[in-house]
Amino acid sequence: MKNIITILICFISIFFYSQIGIINDKDGFTNVRKETNSKSEIVYKLKENEAFWFNDFGEDWIEVFVPQDKFSVEDTDDLMIGGYIHKSRIQRIENLTLADQNEVQFKYEFREFKRENHIDNGNGKFVTKIGGRKIWGTDGNYPKIEIKKIIASIKNRPIEIHKVLFLDLYECDTKITKYKNGNTYFIHQYCSDGAGFYELLWIIDEEEGLTQRIVGSII
Repeated sequence: MKNIITILICFISIFFYSQIGIINDKDGFTNVRKETNSKSEIVYKLKENEAFWFNDFGEDWIEVFVPQDKFSVEDTDDLMIGGYIHKSRIQRIENLTLADQNEVQFKYEFREFKRENHIDNGNGKFVTKIGGRKIWGTDGNYPKIEIKKIIASIKNRPIEIHKVLFLDLYECDTKITKYKNGNTYFIHQYCSDGAGFYELLWIIDEEEGLTQRIVGSII
C-alpha cells in the first residue's frame, strides 16, 4: 500500500503541480542531487537552457523532474529523472526576457479534426489515444482542432518542426509568449479545450534548431 501511495504522489507531483524552469548558473550547468544537500550523490547534470519540471514548496532545495525524452514523445513516469537542486539555481520560464517578436516567428496552421483521418481507441464519444499516442488538450473528448503545420524561423532562418512532434497536440490555438536567454528562444503557451489543460514549451537554439519540447498537464 505504501508503494502505491508513493507512486500516486509522484504522478500528481509531475503532471499536476509542477512548473517549468531552466537553470540560472554562471558555470553553464547545475548538479541534480539525490537528496537535499550539496554532498548528496549527483544523479544528473542540467545544462544551460535545458528545461525541466519543478515543485516549489518554499524550501531551500527544490524537487525537479528532468525528462529523459527531450521531446516528450513518450508519456511515462519512468522517463523522468528526479532529484533536487538549490532554489538559487532555478529560473522560471515566465521570468525570462521577452524575445524580439521580429527575431523569432512561430505560427500554427490549423485544420478541423476529422476522426476518419485517424486511428483511435475511442467509441466515437470518448478517446484517450489517437494514432497510438496520448492526446493533449481534451479530457476524454474528441478534439475539435488539430495542427496541420508549424512555421518557425529565427532571424529569417527556417526551423523544421517535424510532424511527429505535434500529432499529439490539440486545441492549442491560444496565446503564445516568446522568451529569450542568450541565443536560445522559448515558445511558451497554455492550451485547453476548457478541461484538458496542458502547458507546452518549445525550445529553439539559434544554431542547432529545435532542441526540446516539454509538455504536461497542470491545474
